[in-house]
Amino acid sequence: MLSVVLFLAAGDLLSDGQKAFQTGDFARAESLFRQQLKLTPASAEALSNLAAVLSRREQYDEAIKLYRQALRVNPKLVPVHFNLGVAEMKAGRAAEAAVSFERFLKSYPNENRARILYGMCLAEAGDLKRAIPELERFPDDAAALYTLAVAHAREGDENRAVQLLARLDPAAAAATEGWIEYRRGRFAESRTKFEESLKLRPGQAPLIAALGRLALLENRDEEAIALLKDALARAPGDAESSYQLGVLHDRTGRSAEGRQYLERALTLKANYADPYYQLARIDFREKKYADALARLTKAVRILPNQEAIRLLLAQTYRALGRVAESDREFAEVRRLKQQSIERSRLKLDP
Repeated sequence: MLSVVLFLAAGDLLSDGQKAFQTGDFARAESLFRQQLKLTPASAEALSNLAAVLSRREQYDEAIKLYRQALRVNPKLVPVHFNLGVAEMKAGRAAEAAVSFERFLKSYPNENRARILYGMCLAEAGDLKRAIPELERFPDDAAALYTLAVAHAREGDENRAVQLLARLDPAAAAATEGWIEYRRGRFAESRTKFEESLKLRPGQAPLIAALGRLALLENRDEEAIALLKDALARAPGDAESSYQLGVLHDRTGRSAEGRQYLERALTLKANYADPYYQLARIDFREKKYADALARLTKAVRILPNQEAIRLLLAQTYRALGRVAESDREFAEVRRLKQQSIERSRLKLDP
C-alpha cells in the first residue's frame, strides 16, 4: 500500500512540476522535481525534467550532470542527448555538445535543427573540415549560413565568406550587422540596423529587447518600458528584460511593479546577482534593512568582488547598528577600489 501512495505522490509532483515549467514558474518547478527525486531517485524522467529547469535557469553545469545521470539510468532516452547538447553548447563546451548531437542524430538523422547545431558546435570547436559540409546542407538557414561564412573565413577563404554573407535574407543580414555594431559599442548604428530588420520581419523578440536596452541607455525610460514589455510578452522566459523592467519601473516611481519584475527575473535565472542587488536597494530606501541584508548576502555569494554590492552591504550593516561588520565591508570596498585602480594603471603602462 505504501508503494502505491509514493507512486501517486511522485506522479502528482511530476505533473505539477511540468505545469509550473510550462507557465514559466521555474523556481516552483525545480522545487517539485527535487521533491520527486527524493521519492524516486533513480527516475530518469525526474532527472531530465529537473535538468531542463536548471538549464532554463542557466545552471548549465548541474543540468549537464543530471542529463548524463538520466542517460545512465535509461540509455534508451535518446532525445535527452539533444537537450544535453544544448546545455553543453550554452555552457561553452562545444566539443562535448557536438558529441551529444552526433549521438542524437544516429537515431534521428533527419532532425535538421540538431544537425545545424551539430555543425555550429563543430565550427566552434575548430573542427572546420567536418563543420563545413554539415552547414552547407542548410543554405537557407541564417544561423547556419553565418556560421559557415565564419568557418570559411577562419580557413582563409574570405571571398567565400563574403559571398555567403551576401546570401543572407535582408532581415537576417540587417540583424547580424546590428549585433556586430552593438558589440562594438556603436549603438546608433546598431539601432538603425535592428529597426531595418524589424521592418522587414516584425516581431523579433531579441531585437525588440535590444532596442529597449538602447532606449534605457539613453534614459528614454517610457520608450524602453514599452519595448521591453513587448519583448517579454513575446519571450516570457527573458530574465534580462524582466530585470531591466524592474529597474525602469523603480526609477520611474513605480517600485511595487519594479519589485514584481525583479522577483520574476530571479525565478527565470538562478545565480543572478543584479535583481538581488536592486531589490536590496529598494529595501534599503524603504528602511527594510533586514530584508536588504538577506538579499545582499545572496548577491555577495554570487559576485563577491562587486564594489556596489559590498558598499550597500556596508551601509546596511551600519543602519542595523552592526558597526564591526560595516567597517569590515567598507575596508573591502576600499581594497576592491585600489585593485581596480592598479588594473587600470597596468593597462595604461604595461
